Amino acid sequence: MTRTIRLDGRRIGAPEDFYREIGEAVNGPGGYFGTNLDALADCLRGGFGTEPDEPVEFEWRHSESSRRRLRGVTRGGTAFVEAVRAAFDDAGVTLRLR
Repeated sequence: MTRTIRLDGRRIGAPEDFYREIGEAVNGPGGYFGTNLDALADCLRGGFGTEPDEPVEFEWRHSESSRRRLRGVTRGGTAFVEAVRAAFDDAGVTLRLR
């Protein structure tokens, strides 16, 4: 069975908010799941709250709210939300924007 991890986009208005939200969604209060895109990619591959053989997917609820507040924030010339999505794609982990 696939584990679904949910992020609350209403609490994401800056990149550091995203990393805090995903860390806590995966590993509880104060949890870590990366603090930049490279670290996020490493975490997505397993060993930081998810196991490499554990089927997992992420659901970013209220993602449009996050996207509006993150407008203008880029990483490597790419909008932050799209850069995050690319990190998930590269790791082969599903990210649903809701």
